[in-house]
Amino acid sequence: MSKILITGATSGIGHELAARLIARGDSVFLTGRSSEKLQNSGAPYLAADLTAPGAAEKIVNGAVDAMGSIDAVVHCAGIGLIKPASDTTDTEFTHVMNVNTRATFLLAREACRVMSAAKKGLFITIPGILGKAPMRNASAYVASKYAVTGMIKCFAQEYQRSGIRFCLFHLGGVDSPFWDNIAMAVQRDKMIPVSTAADLILQAIDAPPHLVLSEVVMQPESHQLI
Repeated sequence: MSKILITGATSGIGHELAARLIARGDSVFLTGRSSEKLQNSGAPYLAADLTAPGAAEKIVNGAVDAMGSIDAVVHCAGIGLIKPASDTTDTEFTHVMNVNTRATFLLAREACRVMSAAKKGLFITIPGILGKAPMRNASAYVASKYAVTGMIKCFAQEYQRSGIRFCLFHLGGVDSPFWDNIAMAVQRDKMIPVSTAADLILQAIDAPPHLVLSEVVMQPESHQLI
């Protein structure tokens, strides 16, 4: 039985993954912004904003207190911004970088402190395909996700002999609530189902401890970026 911390567990991939892990008997600790959505999961949780001072430390410590240790972290939390650069405000750019990049750094920093002490662990995050390939009208979002890709690769080098494995999921066009408030014409029925995304992440979690899926790329054929 694995002990897994999941962020962004109130919807989308995080919610689907949490349900699957709980159903098969794994121990999970969930976090997200909505206490109302988390309290029905049946798992221990902490409702928090990862960008708030000290929140990442509280979440990681809460997971250790609830489960005893952390075998894996699956970081699903983030926000989208699809908007031309000319229309993107300084406030919008700062916000997307704060939520997508800074919060990932803070969570990884705190989680790696715990996992490195145990000499084992897995840190999974989802920069998406826009953490690997550019797209017009998404400069701020792409910047935040490219930063995550580079940053986690640096973490992998810094913790190379610690027993921690790192995995980046470059998923393109997942049919999740991400698109509910995005003003962009997309064919959601052609996107990656949340269930498929969860299946891929489960494969990374279940890989033998001496192996790691370092980078996983999956995109709908109709949305392919290279």
